[in-house]
This record gives sequence, C-alpha cells and structure tokens, in this order.
Amino acid sequence: MAAMKENFEKMKEDLAKALAKIKGLEEKMVSLQQENNDLQLQIASEENTLSDAEERCEGLIKSKIQMEAKLKETTERLEDEEEFNAELTAKKRKLEDECSELKKDIDDLELTLAKVEKEKHATENKVYHLLQ
Repeated sequence: MAAMKENFEKMKEDLAKALAKIKGLEEKMVSLQQENNDLQLQIASEENTLSDAEERCEGLIKSKIQMEAKLKETTERLEDEEEFNAELTAKKRKLEDECSELKKDIDDLELTLAKVEKEKHATENKVYHLLQ
C-alpha cells in the first residue's frame, strides 16, 4: 500500500510537472502565434511599402523618359536657333558692309554734286559777267 501511495504521489508529481509543462508550452504557443501575427502584419506593411516604392520608381522612370525626350527636343531647337542666329549674323554683316558701301557712294555723290554745283555757280557767274 505504501508503494502504491508512493507511486500515486510520484504520478501526481509527474502529472503536475506535465500540466505545468503543457501550460508553459501553451503560453509559448500563444506568444509565438502573436509573434507570427505581428510578423505577418510587418510583411504586409513591407509589401505595401515595396509596392508603393515600385510604383514611384515606375513613375520616376516615365518622368525621366519624358524629360530626356523634352531635353532632346530643346537641344535640337537650340541647335536650330544657333544655326539661324549664325545665318542672321552673316546677313547682318553683309548688309552692314553694303550699307557702308552705299554711305561711301552717297558721300562721293554729295562731293561730286557739291563740286558740280560750285562749277555751275562759277559758270553762271561767268555767263552773268559776260552778259553785262
């Protein structure tokens, strides 16, 4: 009977230990499930952040492509404008040269006119004196 009582006490102790271990494992399982849920939420959040970053990256790539196209167009326009400006500068220089030549011609004609008027006046005076 003492052996049975001893065996009963040992089984009671073993049961208490087993129940304590089960309770500890259940608590650990609850903790691990909570940690798992937290990690799942974190993963979902990171996936959303990644998705947003990918969308932003795609938008930036599209903007870059548009900006590069605009830059190319503007560069081509600038080259055209520079070429046109060079042509206008050459035409301006040519017109300035022509203008200088025309001014010289005008000055020469004015000198000739003044000389002819002086000669005309002198001739008129001679004629006037001869007639008197």
